[in-house]
Formats: sequence, C-alpha cells, structure tokens
Amino acid sequence: VCHETYKNQEGKWLSPEEYELAKQKGEKVEIGSPESMSKSKKNTIDPENIINKYGADSVRFFILSDSPPERDIQWSEEGMLSSYKFIQKFWNLSENIIEISKTEQKENSEEIEIFTNQIINKVNQALEKFRYNVIIATFHEIYSFFRKISEKNINYKNLKKNFEKTLIIMSPVIP
Repeated sequence: VCHETYKNQEGKWLSPEEYELAKQKGEKVEIGSPESMSKSKKNTIDPENIINKYGADSVRFFILSDSPPERDIQWSEEGMLSSYKFIQKFWNLSENIIEISKTEQKENSEEIEIFTNQIINKVNQALEKFRYNVIIATFHEIYSFFRKISEKNINYKNLKKNFEKTLIIMSPVIP
C-alpha cells in the first residue's frame, strides 16, 4: 500500500497528520511521490482510525478494489469514502429488497436466474485467478442489476433467493 511522503523545510519526514498541521500553519512542505508505507518515512495511515471512521468492510473493499494483487495500491481518502458509500448503497438496496419480498409474489424471473448463475460463475473464475479487483467490479454489476429489478417493485418468486445467493458470494469480501 502506497501513500504520498511529506518533508518539511529541514528535510525531516512528516506524517500525514503533521503535514495537515504544517499546512494549516502555512509552513512550506514538500510533497513526495507515493511510496510503500513505512514508519521511517512516516507515510503510514493508522488502520484503527480508518476502521473506526469507515468500518472494516469498507477498508477491505477499498484495498481489494484498487488493483490486482501484483500491483501497489495507492491509498486515497476519496477511494475509502467511495467504498464506504457503495457499501451503504448496497445496504439500502438490501433493505429495499426485503420490503419488496413482503408483497404478493409473482412468477419467477428467468432474467434473475440467468444473471445470478452468470455472476456466480464470474466470481468463481476470478477467485481462482486471485483477481479480487474483478470481483469488486462484479459487485458493482450485482448492485446495478438488482437496483434495476427493485425499481420495478415486483416480488418475483426467485428475487429474494437469488439476491441472497449474491450476498453469500460477496461475504468473503464484505462479511
């Protein structure tokens, strides 16, 4: 995981918190290129603070979504916020589908069956290849598909069951 580095006028490394304080005081700070996080360069982020602010699921989601495992991850607060918002949107979608499932059931939707089976296959293939960023992209597909279905406000007999299947395949990333 990479993060920008910061140096003050004396050439001493500054932590992100020290950088913010120096910036508020109007001090000149050199912003270096992103490098692997290390204590010696003081470019680390306290995971406890991030988890307290966004939750462990958002942190995990962000780290896995950013890049393939063989590449460095560029840390960004914006990326964390985006991951947090996506998980909140998914939670709201879940609540919406629960409400829809309380209404009178209609016939099965073949579209839902086909989509769910294709998504399960896609996630399995990505897992086998350790392509977690592909899995995260698939989660966005799942959200878009079920949001579109939920907007119809129809309780298909297979809606809740198939949505639950997608939640199960998401559980290794977002328990």
